[in-house]
Amino acid sequence: MKKTLLSGLIFIICLILSSLNYVNAQNNENLDKKVIKRLKEWENPLVRWQHIAKPKLDSLRINNEPGTISLFFAPGLSYYPFREDSYGIFMESIRKKLGKKFRKYKIEVITNNYTLDQLIPNYYRKDFPVDSSRFPAKNTEKKILVRKTGGEEPQKGLFGNSIALWHSHGYYFEMGLDRWEWQRAKLFGTVEDISIMGYVVPYLTRMLENAGANVFLPRERDIQTNEVIVDNDKSSHGSEFILPTNKNIQKIQQGFLLTDTIFPGYNPFKGGTSLRIVNDSAAFVPEIPQDGDYAVYLSYPLLKDNSKQVRYIVSHTGGKTEFKVDQTMGGETWIYLGTFNFGSGVNRATGSVTVTGAEKDNGFIAIDAVRFGGGMGNVARRPSGEIIKNQQSLNENISQGSENDKSVTPEFTWKLSNMPRFLEASRYWLQYAGMPDSLVYTPTNSRNDYNDDYQSRGLWVNYLKEELGLPIDLSLAFHSDAGVTPGDSIIGTLAIFHTSADNGKFSSGTSRMASRDLSDIVQTQIVDDITRDFEPQWTRRGLWDKPYSEARRPDVPGMLLELLSHQNLADMRYNLDPRFRFSVSRSVYKGILKYLAFIENRDYTVQPLPVTGFAITPLSGKKVRLSWIPVNDENEPSARPDKFKVFTRRGNNGYDNSFVTNDTFTEIELPSFDSIYTFKVTAINSGGESFDSEELSAGITTGNTQSVLVVNGFDRISGPSWIDTGDFAGRSWWDDRGVPFHYDFITIGEQYDFNRKNPWLDDDSPGWGASYTDAAGIVNPGNEFNYPSIHGKAILAAGHSFFSVSDEYFTSHSIPASDYKIIDLIFGEEKSTRFFNDTSRIDFRIYTPEFMKKIEEVTNAGTGIFISGAYIGSDLLIPNDSTAIRFAEKTLHFLPRTGHAVRTGKIYATDYAKPEFKGSYSFNTGYSHSIYQVEAPDAIEPAGKGAVCSFRYTENNTSAGVAFKGISNVVALGFPFETISDEKQRELLMSQILKFLAK
Repeated sequence: MKKTLLSGLIFIICLILSSLNYVNAQNNENLDKKVIKRLKEWENPLVRWQHIAKPKLDSLRINNEPGTISLFFAPGLSYYPFREDSYGIFMESIRKKLGKKFRKYKIEVITNNYTLDQLIPNYYRKDFPVDSSRFPAKNTEKKILVRKTGGEEPQKGLFGNSIALWHSHGYYFEMGLDRWEWQRAKLFGTVEDISIMGYVVPYLTRMLENAGANVFLPRERDIQTNEVIVDNDKSSHGSEFILPTNKNIQKIQQGFLLTDTIFPGYNPFKGGTSLRIVNDSAAFVPEIPQDGDYAVYLSYPLLKDNSKQVRYIVSHTGGKTEFKVDQTMGGETWIYLGTFNFGSGVNRATGSVTVTGAEKDNGFIAIDAVRFGGGMGNVARRPSGEIIKNQQSLNENISQGSENDKSVTPEFTWKLSNMPRFLEASRYWLQYAGMPDSLVYTPTNSRNDYNDDYQSRGLWVNYLKEELGLPIDLSLAFHSDAGVTPGDSIIGTLAIFHTSADNGKFSSGTSRMASRDLSDIVQTQIVDDITRDFEPQWTRRGLWDKPYSEARRPDVPGMLLELLSHQNLADMRYNLDPRFRFSVSRSVYKGILKYLAFIENRDYTVQPLPVTGFAITPLSGKKVRLSWIPVNDENEPSARPDKFKVFTRRGNNGYDNSFVTNDTFTEIELPSFDSIYTFKVTAINSGGESFDSEELSAGITTGNTQSVLVVNGFDRISGPSWIDTGDFAGRSWWDDRGVPFHYDFITIGEQYDFNRKNPWLDDDSPGWGASYTDAAGIVNPGNEFNYPSIHGKAILAAGHSFFSVSDEYFTSHSIPASDYKIIDLIFGEEKSTRFFNDTSRIDFRIYTPEFMKKIEEVTNAGTGIFISGAYIGSDLLIPNDSTAIRFAEKTLHFLPRTGHAVRTGKIYATDYAKPEFKGSYSFNTGYSHSIYQVEAPDAIEPAGKGAVCSFRYTENNTSAGVAFKGISNVVALGFPFETISDEKQRELLMSQILKFLAK
């Protein structure tokens, strides 16, 4: 009976509980429906990010006991760059929409498996607690592979940090077609494989290194196509490895071996031997094939008892520069020291590397090869016995299996790229640099170079960290994206990272959300700077958490940056402009600096901007005064300079190691008469060193005869001109190729398809924007900012002393007429240039009010004027300035005729100009390794009594130059004097000009 009652009671209780659960379920279901119904009418309050992704509610969960509503949104919401304020706005909008019924519920929004507040980077948190799991393990001692000795270390910069950095793709071997090719389409005169190098190598890498970082690249950084190897086993022709006789030499049966051609599976760092010595030194003396700048790389066997204080002394034409290398890490590969100027031939005093131990260090000095220059690609490829398909980086985890897409036979010959090594993809440089095959540069076992290339970069980062012991702090893959928009819309900037691999942690234990923090900080810095300084409508794209190889594989915080679209005209207008590339690179550097300083819990200082207003003016005897003006960064208060470095070079030699001054001027006595000395200045602070100033020169003749003032007015750097008439649009290379910063290696050929309607069919037939590739691998000089030395050499040869100043100094300072009877105005390819889409801003204008006022002042005092430049006539017409035209007519005594006078650069002196001028001359209108191309020289006509046509272009007899005799004599040339190819011709013409002006 009792059992029956108990059973009945249990049944009733179960029935009640079941009923309650049913009721609760019904209530929850009703609540779910109410929440869903109310949120259907909810509108995203963050409308400025609506273009990134429209927030979509996937599901929800209501827990009545704690009173929690969990809203699960699609991953698109996680692409937003959340901050505390935008988080609050978003959450409050949802709470308001849910209404009073749910006011007591805690509401959490989850997207991509993270709560919304977790998406806020630590760096931007003020009231929210930071997530300590994103910080690295504390390590008080920073391991530094290479440090330059002498000078202060930028303790508030990136000193002690190590960064892995690379640019896009590269020239590679397509096995399915048995050919070398680019990985992306050739568009608007360039290709992504090389165009992004235009940010990474000349700008970003230098900025990071100027801040004190060790920067590692998996592609060749040196554009020098010559290469010299000096090694204990075998050296390049004429080069010598010198090792004093020493019984304490240890020979290691592994090391680099010079090999002409590298085949699959061969590791050049396994084919030779290496050495170790104690308390001794060795010298590497190359035979340099031609004068120029060469990157210097070193290598050594990696053993635990190597010295941490090995000294490397590079002897170059500017002097000696010393480094200390910690040989307990980073060996058995190429380690970059720096780039130096070397003269051709063999000269140990000005062309060698000496390795020796530090004082009071008894560790082993490890020795292997030293490399000078980037060289040409030497990895041979042919189709393997098995080929697998190309896979996109996002899908690389899908099994590649052993699918044969095409049967191959041994008849295929080995093929080199025949390209400079700096154009090749990382897969080939990594093999040349001693990386292991299957672990790094060919995870497909040589079955697909395309897949190997993008996968190798992340694997290389891990090898540096885990096998070579390098303390890599972060990695950054720099790319451009595809995509086209109609009109002038910008595709914009995308950041990619990955957080879910390896349970969301790096091997160090740090949360992979650190990669999101890095990506957000860098992307924010880029977009903020671009919208403020260049394009207010620049598009900030999303923060993608996706398993792209370059974002997923590195075992350090990292990001993949897609800066802009290389397929979209509006983006490319910026991409090809060196001013934009400098600014974006500075943004990336600042983002990295701020991220690393924050996670290391330290202050930071941004490195200064280059100085301006540089001038060299005479004092007495051989003494000169150098002065300059520091430039403050209005957007980075910490970027103020504290001190300045002054660098000197004599003649054509390289620069010395500089001296430091606290002042904005210095007085220097030139070492000798009748020689040219060139100077440049950098600004420094606790965050690092700025880029160089322009270079100015001075030369004083014995007896110090009449002096010439050289004014450098050629400041311009800019992208090419563009044309857009609707259906016809692109890079108008025939009008203005632009002016690169120092040099251009990203142009591969001229655009030939200007029809917007032509579609992409294949990378070999990319449609609109398609370009030739005949210029690939050619390094074209741009504005090297050193033309006073070229003019000055000709002036000195004519028997005159000379000094030089910037145009900023010239127009803002008093120029005593008694000091200079002749002024040489350098205008190169200076011309009025609209600042991108801002029609109200014109940069690089020649005929500014300040300039015209100064010229009138000195000509009224009887000073002779020599002015030359490709646009001295046409720049009068660009702004349509009647005042400037009258000035040119009345003061300089010429008027513009045409801005495209000739395509061939030959001139001859006219009979009008006899007897003062005679001869024929040639200037550069095509490719030259030594001077920039003049694609559009001016024809100018004499104006007024006393003015004559002094030179004509041989091609069509239009007027190339004007000479005027009067109170102030004037010579004007419609092409840049410095582009006259032959030095003797320059000296002859300058001599004639100076004699004419002095009369």
